[in-house]
Amino acid sequence: MLDRLYSKLPEKGRKEGTQALPKLIIFNIGNTTMIRNFAEYCDRIRREDKICMKYLLKELAAPGNVDDKGELIIQGKFSSQVINTLMERFLKAYVECSTCKSLDTILKKEKKSWYIVCLACGAQTPVKPL
Repeated sequence: MLDRLYSKLPEKGRKEGTQALPKLIIFNIGNTTMIRNFAEYCDRIRREDKICMKYLLKELAAPGNVDDKGELIIQGKFSSQVINTLMERFLKAYVECSTCKSLDTILKKEKKSWYIVCLACGAQTPVKPL
């Protein structure tokens, strides 16, 4: 009877908030790399464009900026695999709740300290400043 019960239960998957995160649309044009949906991605993870851009450009050691369409333009040619790996690291370090693993969090700064505040479980976790 237990086997039958377990077969009827839905499989557990990783919850990523109420909506799944969009894939980053990355193009290499000449010697520049462009992320088309950067602003939309930052909105979904509830982080400012500046914070995500600062982290990504610091890790890539390259200059870049966000244009008025919400596209991130990076000076240098980088593969989509490298950029996706860096964004995964950003999610683990500055977005994901360490208690419940939810991506439904906000980043809060109090004086000189940064905290991840989880909207799902209420946990408050200190993180390294950017």
